[in-house]
This record gives sequence, structure tokens and C-alpha cells, in this order.
Amino acid sequence: MGPPFITPLCIMSAPQTNPAEALLAGIGLSPDFMLQLGKESDWSLIIKLHAMFEAIVGSLIVRQLNTPDIEEVVAHLDFNNARSGKVAFARALGLVGKREVAFLRGFSELRNTLVHDIRNVQFNLGEYVRKLDSAGLKKFKNEIGAPLCGITGGERVYAQFLKQDPRMIVFLAAYSCLLILQFNVSAKSRNALVEALLQRTKQ
Repeated sequence: MGPPFITPLCIMSAPQTNPAEALLAGIGLSPDFMLQLGKESDWSLIIKLHAMFEAIVGSLIVRQLNTPDIEEVVAHLDFNNARSGKVAFARALGLVGKREVAFLRGFSELRNTLVHDIRNVQFNLGEYVRKLDSAGLKKFKNEIGAPLCGITGGERVYAQFLKQDPRMIVFLAAYSCLLILQFNVSAKSRNALVEALLQRTKQ
């Protein structure tokens, strides 16, 4: 069961500005990119979401440094290198916090397990989660599930989605990270927004 795609980020945008669309437009993607992802296979979802974050993080690093000449250099940085990757630069520049770093790195590791073997096009996120051992489940929760678990009643909803629709956990984490990248909102505001997103998906 795929997520009921809407444009939930508009709940905290300016009246005429959708922050998700603004970020996507900045890297040359169409406004309905996230909507279309809801129709993709799990393999395609992971690969394309990762590509989106890699492009967005790189673009924001260049913008934050206000040095367009380094765009090509930043584009070729490894995404997940702990010392000199895009995520490390984003953290050093204050674009993301520890929770977002954990998500981006964990999500990148998941993507890397899929991208180098064409047989993984049949990847099923539900099956992947069911096969995780206790350490793997803890890692998935800490890295991907943290935004959902951080809200009131989130632990219960997380457990439900983990069994029935783990894609929703990924999407909520992705939207939460997009909010941070666009607005650098506080933890309290972030949790309130994730809670609002969750309520919208139930409608």
C-alpha cells in the first residue's frame, strides 16, 4: 500500500509558496515529483529519493557558501563520506542537525545496498524490514523512524507502519528532512509538522 500522496508541506508554507516545490524547482525537478514517487516501485523510490537529496544538499551547500564557482566541485563530492562528504558539509554549515544526518546517512547506506546489483530492482521494503535482526531493526528505527517516533503516540504508529506499510516511515522521514533543509525549524516545530503530516495521511 503506497502513501496517499498530497502536498503536506504546504501546511507551513507562505500562502503562495510550497516549500517542497521550491526545493524541487531549485534542482530542476517538477512540482509533482514527490507525487509521482508514490507510484514507483520500492527500488525506484529509494534510488530517486536519494538522488533528490543528493542534489538538494549540494545545491544548498553552494547557496550557503554563496560561491557559485564551486558548484561543480560540490557536485562531485561523495554524499556520505563522514569527513568530507556532502552530508558532513551540510552538518558543518548548520543546514541539518544530528537527526537529519542520521537519516541521510542511513538512507544512503540503504541506497548503496541496492544500486550496485541489478537484481535488486525487485527490492521490497516490507520484506527487507521483516528480515532485519534486532540490531538492524534498531538501526532502521534510529535512522529512518526517528521523526515519526518523536511525536506524541509516534512509537505506536511506527510499529503499525513497520508491519503494514514501511514506505510511510520513509516518506515521513523524507518530508521531515526536507523541512529542515528548507527552514531549519526547531525540534518542537518539526515534531508538530510531522504530526500534522501524519494526520493528513489518515484523511
